[in-house]
Amino acid sequence: MEREKLKKLLREELTKTQIKDIVKSEIKGELSDINKKIQKEVEKLLKDNKTKKEIKEISAQVVENFIDTLFIRKMFYKSQLRK
Repeated sequence: MEREKLKKLLREELTKTQIKDIVKSEIKGELSDINKKIQKEVEKLLKDNKTKKEIKEISAQVVENFIDTLFIRKMFYKSQLRK
């Protein structure tokens, strides 16, 4: 009697595992398709001149903020060292 229960449980678990594997492989396939579509759209945007200009402006702002931060901290550290 217990052997039959064990066999039944093993069959159910194998089926669950197989189902999980199938679902995982399907999801991986869908994710790779989605990733490809996103990559194509990003590439299209990056080729656009307007987007390139926006990226340049953002990069320039980041560099300016970084330099300002370094300058402010330099002045702070100098004043702290002199005390």
